[in-house]
Amino acid sequence: MKNHNEEKFALENAAVEIFSNLFNINHKDQYELVERRESPDFVLRDLKGELLGLEVAHLFYDPEEAKMLLGRSDNKMHGTDKFDDLLNAFNRLLKQKETKILKYESTYPTSLVIRNASPIFGMSDLLRDKELIYKPSIYKNVWCVSRDGNYNDWLMKDILMV
Repeated sequence: MKNHNEEKFALENAAVEIFSNLFNINHKDQYELVERRESPDFVLRDLKGELLGLEVAHLFYDPEEAKMLLGRSDNKMHGTDKFDDLLNAFNRLLKQKETKILKYESTYPTSLVIRNASPIFGMSDLLRDKELIYKPSIYKNVWCVSRDGNYNDWLMKDILMV
């Protein structure tokens, strides 16, 4: 079994790879990874040489869902999931990350990437109640990366723009 930091790094690396691929496919500005850091998690550079900090987080319904998805739970079933609970977890995560960025000493802007790990609720669920999502404007962008329904493709949306 991986230790906590190895697991965290693997999840963050996967999320930044998904983000970079989606961003570079859909935008004329292209980003490349410069380095992995502690705060923010990554530094990217665009074609003009401008840097962007990238903080990465994962949205789980609750700690038990996280354990189940990461293979660290003996439970076979999670129980009934309600979207309101996922939305509340999403808003708590956004507020937590907003507080964290205030401690950064950075000379470049920082964006937040939140990867929705829920196998039940996807992008359309989040966007359906977009007015209930907390929007931490201290970030340059807040990218939500999620699957949707039975589709296996990743989708990405800047929640500051919805």
